[in-house]
Amino acid sequence: MKTKFALLLLGTLSLTAQANDFNLGINDDVISTDLQMDLNPSANLVMGYLYSNHEGHTVSAAAHMSHDAGAHHFEVGPKFSHYWAKNSSNGSVVAIGGRYSLDLGSNIALKTSAYYAPSVLSFGSVDGQYELDGKIQFQVNPSLGLFAGYRNIRLQYDNRPDNTFDSGFYIGASAHF
Repeated sequence: MKTKFALLLLGTLSLTAQANDFNLGINDDVISTDLQMDLNPSANLVMGYLYSNHEGHTVSAAAHMSHDAGAHHFEVGPKFSHYWAKNSSNGSVVAIGGRYSLDLGSNIALKTSAYYAPSVLSFGSVDGQYELDGKIQFQVNPSLGLFAGYRNIRLQYDNRPDNTFDSGFYIGASAHF
């Protein structure tokens, strides 16, 4: 057991040593975090975790191809998510989507993301999923940003009612290193 814990701790430390961005978002019922690692100037990996008091928790991993066009930043790619839901069945999805950021000037940026998983890319009891997120971020300095946003994650099922896994406003911080 001690060996497994030491390996897990070592793996976590090596991930954070390579991470370029760390985000932490929170509201009354949900905490979310993600680590972004830039593989090269046009590709990145993002690993995330979300815990909800009422709905359960999820882990995710995404791979994006990115493109910068002046004030616009685009990322497109697949995102794997596994859900351990309290009020509905567990399952996994491979969603297609991406992220978009618009630099508004004065250290303010509009950031959005959208992912969709049709039933053919959904496994376990989940028959589909969509995730929408939007936030405004103020860059305090090159290493720290503060943001406020809204997120909606919905799971779809064949033989039971669909479930809103997360829906609400949140605040948070972003660290770049």
